[in-house]
Amino acid sequence: MNQSLLQIIDKALNQFATHGLSDVNNAKLMDRVDSKFVIPVELLPQLLEKSRNYYSLLSVDGESLNDYHNVYFDTDNFSYYNMHHNGKLNRIKVRHRHYRTSGAAFLEIKFKSNTGRTLKTRIPADTDAKRAIAEHKDFLLDQGVSDLGKLQPSQIVGYQRICLASESLGERVTLDTKASFVDPVSGREVVLNDVVIIELKQRRIDRQSPFYRLLRSLGMRPQSFSKYCAGVSMTTTNRVKTNRFKGDINKVTKLSNSLNTSFSSSFSSSLRTISA
Repeated sequence: MNQSLLQIIDKALNQFATHGLSDVNNAKLMDRVDSKFVIPVELLPQLLEKSRNYYSLLSVDGESLNDYHNVYFDTDNFSYYNMHHNGKLNRIKVRHRHYRTSGAAFLEIKFKSNTGRTLKTRIPADTDAKRAIAEHKDFLLDQGVSDLGKLQPSQIVGYQRICLASESLGERVTLDTKASFVDPVSGREVVLNDVVIIELKQRRIDRQSPFYRLLRSLGMRPQSFSKYCAGVSMTTTNRVKTNRFKGDINKVTKLSNSLNTSFSSSFSSSLRTISA
């Protein structure tokens, strides 16, 4: 993302009315449905400009672009990842989230039900991810995480997030830029500098939502995209099945100039090997 585009995005953000964390109630949406989109970053200023009359912008200590650092935990054979890859519903993900702008940290369980709803449960935790897991075993057990002794860091995901909300509509929109994915074992990293990963969070799917209609007007369609599964697929291709996510990764690859030809070729080669 070049400097001139950053300045345009910053100018667009300055046009929004703002809200704080304590101002959001109807739009918290810990029980929700998500619609996901991946767009080229060049469309972000236009999207922000057209949405500012419908949504307010989260500002934390005067900052509207907030740094997130997530450590996902899985078993040594990636059982949670494989549940998603195999299309199993009633599945969970275990995540430690550190809001680096505010300094707060949480241990979170995301549950995807067989009706397609996402339920998130979390508790405040230490900023050290491994310590948080060790200190909150009762919480994890209560949330259905039975294989505590097998949990280990499986993916590190970071990004800068813009958060929009509408209390009247009961909606939240997250727009993630500069997403990075790191395999904790090999240290391999993939960075998506040129795309925005968007999640529209609603109580129920409403395609008449202003943000949904704005994305459709720009030619964008919802797609399946899990940052955890995409990260594992892109950084640990020799250790996991990736067939299910091939289409999503290829779409992102076409949008992101930061994923070079050699990476695309090696990813496709890995997919062919695993499929054989």
